[in-house]
Amino acid sequence: MAMAAILTSCGVNPPTIDGPLPSLTTQFDCLPAETAIISAHRGTARGSDYAENALRGLSALIEKGYLMSEVDVARLKDGTYILFHDGVWEEDSTGRGAVAATTWEQAEKYLLNNPQGKLTSETPVKFKDYLSAAQNRIYLEIDFKSSARYEDVIKMIREKDMGAHVILIAYSAGQARKLMELAPEMWVSVSTSKASDIRTYKKGKAAAWVGKKISDQGLVRDLQDLGTPILGSMGKDWSAQKAASADVLVTDYAFNHRPITGLTSKTKYEYEACLDKRRY
Repeated sequence: MAMAAILTSCGVNPPTIDGPLPSLTTQFDCLPAETAIISAHRGTARGSDYAENALRGLSALIEKGYLMSEVDVARLKDGTYILFHDGVWEEDSTGRGAVAATTWEQAEKYLLNNPQGKLTSETPVKFKDYLSAAQNRIYLEIDFKSSARYEDVIKMIREKDMGAHVILIAYSAGQARKLMELAPEMWVSVSTSKASDIRTYKKGKAAAWVGKKISDQGLVRDLQDLGTPILGSMGKDWSAQKAASADVLVTDYAFNHRPITGLTSKTKYEYEACLDKRRY
C-alpha cells in the first residue's frame, strides 16, 4: 500500500503491508493498545470530492494507506447488489424514486454527488466490483440496507475469499445472531451499551459497537477485560483517549486522521513485528 504523509492527527503512518492482507483477527491481536484503525464512513471523507460508496473514494483510501472502509449494500429490483446509503436516489444522485424499485440498467446511468452535495462524474458501483477492488487491499465494514439479503451478501464475500477481512454490521441482537449463524467465520459488529450484551453471544465473533459511548471508560474497561474488539465513532478532531479505547473508529472525517490513529514510531515497530510473526 502507498502511504501518503499528508495527514494531520497525532502519530505516524502504519507499515506497508506486503503480500496477503492479514486477517482482522490478527489486526485486533497486534494493534497497539493506544491506537485505533480509522474506518471511512460510507467509503469517503467530508471535504473531499469523492462520492459516497464509490470506487474513486476506495482508490483514494487505498492510495493514502487507510485500512478500512465502511459501506452500505442495497439490492435493486433486478437482484443486482450495489452500494448506496439512502432508500431513495434524490438527495445524493441524479436518480429519482426508490432504490429498491430501480434496475441496474437505470442505476448505472445516474451520477452521484460528493459529500458537499456537488455533482460528480461517478456512477453507482456494483457490490461485487467494489469487493474486487478492495480484495487483499483494505478491510470492509458491511452495512446492510433493508433491501439486502444476508445470504446473498455473505455468498458474494465468500466468493472473493474475503470472510477474514470484513465486519458485518448488526443493529439488533436478533440480526447479530442471524449473521453469526450464517457467517461464523466473519466478525459481526453488535450494538453494545454494557459488557453483558456481548456475553450473550456464545457463537460467532462478536465485536462491540459503542458509538459515542467510546468515552465511557467503565464500559471500555469491561469490554477490554472480555477481550472484545471495540468499535466507536470519532469526529474531525484528534482524540488520544478515543484511540486508546477503541480498535476501530468510524468517522466522516477520515482524511483528518492517520490510517491508524495514535501509532508512534515505537509502537509501529512492535505492531509490525507482531504482524510478521503471525504471518509465518
